[in-house]
Amino acid sequence: MTARRFGQVAVMLGGLLAWAVQFTILYGVTSVSCGLERADQTLFGFRLIPAVIVLTTIAALVVTSGILALSVARYRRLSAEAGSETDRFLSHSAILVSGLSLVAIAWHGVPAFLLPSCS
Repeated sequence: MTARRFGQVAVMLGGLLAWAVQFTILYGVTSVSCGLERADQTLFGFRLIPAVIVLTTIAALVVTSGILALSVARYRRLSAEAGSETDRFLSHSAILVSGLSLVAIAWHGVPAFLLPSCS
């Protein structure tokens, strides 16, 4: 695989990686905090678990939105320049995967923030 193709695949999978990191941090911090009975611990005046959920979800949404914007711009440029089919396919796939990742990030972030931490 050439370096360019590796970069295209990395961008295509970037949203899924952001979601995986968000998912791991979200449930990892929640599990450890609840297991150590420190769910009421505060961080800078905010309860730890909701603060981590909000910060992690926002970070994942920002990263994935950036990847989506980059992918859309690349797809438009490739369509205007009559780029190769493979390049257009990878850019189009990156758009679809990033959109799906945004839904998955919100799907895990919102309920985890609204529901009780250790129930």
